[in-house]
Amino acid sequence: MAVGKPQSNPVPSEPTASERLDSWKEIAAYLKRDESTVRRWEKEGLPVRRHVHKSKPTVYGYKSEIDVWWNDGHARLEAIETAAPGRRRTVVWWAAALMLLAVGLGLNFVGVLDRLLGRPMAGEITSIAVLPLKNLSGDPAQEYFADGMTEALITELGQISTLQVISHQSVLGYRQTAKPLPQIARDLKVNALLEGTVLRSGGKVRITVNVVQAVPERHLWAESYEFDQQDILAVQGEVARGVARQIRVRLVPEEQARLATSQRVDPEAYEAYLLGRAYSNKAMTRASWTRAKEYFEKAIEKDPGYAPAYGSLAVLYIHSNRGSTTRDPSDLRLQARQWAEKALNLDGTLAEAHSALARVAQQEWDWVGAEREYRRAIEFNPSYPMAHIWYAQYLWAMQRSEESVAEAKRAQQLDPVSPFVNTWAGAAYFYAGRANEGMASMQKALELDPSFSDASLVLARAYLKQGMFQQAIAELQEALTFNETEVLVLGALAHVYARAGQREEALKLVAKLERIEAEERGYVAPFGIIWAYAGLGDKEQAFAWLERSYQERRDRIVWLNVDPLLEPLRSDPRFHDLVRRVGLPTAGAQ
Repeated sequence: MAVGKPQSNPVPSEPTASERLDSWKEIAAYLKRDESTVRRWEKEGLPVRRHVHKSKPTVYGYKSEIDVWWNDGHARLEAIETAAPGRRRTVVWWAAALMLLAVGLGLNFVGVLDRLLGRPMAGEITSIAVLPLKNLSGDPAQEYFADGMTEALITELGQISTLQVISHQSVLGYRQTAKPLPQIARDLKVNALLEGTVLRSGGKVRITVNVVQAVPERHLWAESYEFDQQDILAVQGEVARGVARQIRVRLVPEEQARLATSQRVDPEAYEAYLLGRAYSNKAMTRASWTRAKEYFEKAIEKDPGYAPAYGSLAVLYIHSNRGSTTRDPSDLRLQARQWAEKALNLDGTLAEAHSALARVAQQEWDWVGAEREYRRAIEFNPSYPMAHIWYAQYLWAMQRSEESVAEAKRAQQLDPVSPFVNTWAGAAYFYAGRANEGMASMQKALELDPSFSDASLVLARAYLKQGMFQQAIAELQEALTFNETEVLVLGALAHVYARAGQREEALKLVAKLERIEAEERGYVAPFGIIWAYAGLGDKEQAFAWLERSYQERRDRIVWLNVDPLLEPLRSDPRFHDLVRRVGLPTAGAQ
C-alpha cells in the first residue's frame, strides 16, 4: 500500500510475514523517505522492532502498524519538520546575542554558556574509568590482588559525588586490550582514565598510577606509592584524594573526611577479603558462593574491625538464591541483616551495607525503611550501580515509573556491560511504557550473556503483554537450552503455553515443576508454579502458592502490581487483599 493512501485498518496482534519490512532501507522505501529520516522518526513512535539473539541488531516493521502510526502522526511530524528551520534560526540569533554580550563583558563565552546550560566545561573531568591495574609480580595467581586493588580504587573514587566512576565489572574486559586510551574512553563514555601497576613483594606493596584525559588526549598526573601492606587502606584514600586534586573535582567536607580516614587492616584479613571478592565476582554457583563466604568469614576472624568484609558478606546473602546452601528465606534475610548492621556499626558510610539493609527491609515490606537505606547508599557512593538498579526495582514496585527509569539509566551509565543491570533496566523501561528502550536493553543483556535467564524472562513478559505468544515461547525455549530445570523459566513457559491455547504443553510443564518441587523438598522458587497456574486459570492453586509466598516473604511478591504473568489473577478480590497486606500501592490493582 502506498504511503500517500493510508488506511485505517486495525492492527492484528500477529501481522503476517508478507507485511514485514526487513530493514531500515525497506521501511524508508515504503515511507518514501531517506533512511536518516525514518531512523529519526523512531523517536517519534515509528513502530519498529528488533530481533534478539543476533550478532548485530536487526530492525523490522509491519506495514499495517506503520500505516496506523502514519495516520496518527504524519501531520504532526510534517509540522515539526517545517517549523525546525525557524527554531534553528531563533537558536542561532540568541547564540549570537549571547556571544556579543560575553565579548562585551570580556568573558569566556563558551565556559559561561556551558555553565548557564548546566553542561561541563570543555576539558572538565566529570567521569573516569579505573582500568585494571597490571600485575607486575609475574605470578598469574596474584591477579586477584591486582583486581582487588582496582576495585578498591573504584570504590574510593565512587564516594565523590561530582565524579561518575565506571564499575569494576565494566572495566575488567579491558585487562588485555590493545585499544588506544581515547577509544576506551569513548566506549565507556568517560572524560578520563586511570591506569597503573601493582607489585607485592613480602610485606611491601608498590602502586603506580597514571591519569590521562581522553579528549583532548593529554597526560594529567602520575605518582608512585610504596607502603607496608597493613597501610593499604590509607594509601587507597590518598590515591583517591590525589586524583581528585589533579582533575579538580570538588569534594564536599564529608567526602574529604571519608577519604582522609586512615585505618590499618591485618594483611591476612585483607588477603582473605580480596579472595572473597574474587569469588563473589565470578558467576554465582554453589561452589563460588561457598568459597566467597568462607573467605569473608576468615577476613572477619583475622580482623573483626574490618567493616567491608561484613558488608560484602551481607550482599552475598542477598544473592543467596544463586548458590547458598541455606534455603530458608527468613534465615537468609536474618543473616543479611545481621552482617549489614555489624558493618554499619563499624563504618556507617558503607554503601554496600546500606544497600543490603535496603533489600532486607524491602523483603520485609518496610517500604519507608527500604527507601531510606537506598538513598543513604547512593549518598555515600553515587557510583555504586547495584544501589541504583535495586532502587529502580523498588520504585517500579511503588509504581513510580519515571523515577525508576532515571535510576535504571544511571545504573547503566555506571555498569554498561552488566547483564544484570541491563536486564532490570530493561524491565524499568517496559513497565514505564518505553518499549523501544526496553528492547534495546534486553538485546544488550542477551548479547552479553545469552544464558542469563532473568533477561529471557523479562523479554518474554514484554512479548506476552503485547499478545506476541509465539515470540515469548521461542524466547523461553531458548533459555531452557542453557538450563532445562530452571523453575522460573518453566513456569513462565507453562503460563504462555496456556494463554496461547496449548494447554496440554502447559500441563506437561506443570507436572515437571511438581517433580522438581518434590525432589527439592519444597525449596523451589514458588513464582514459577504461581505463573503456571495463573496461565491455566487455576486460581485456587495460584492463590494457595501466592499465600505461601506471602508467609515466606518471597522477594518477587513485591512486584504484584506490575508482573504481566499475574494478570489473570488481578480481577480476583483475593489479589487486591494481598496487595493491601503487602503494603503496595493499591491503584494499579484496582
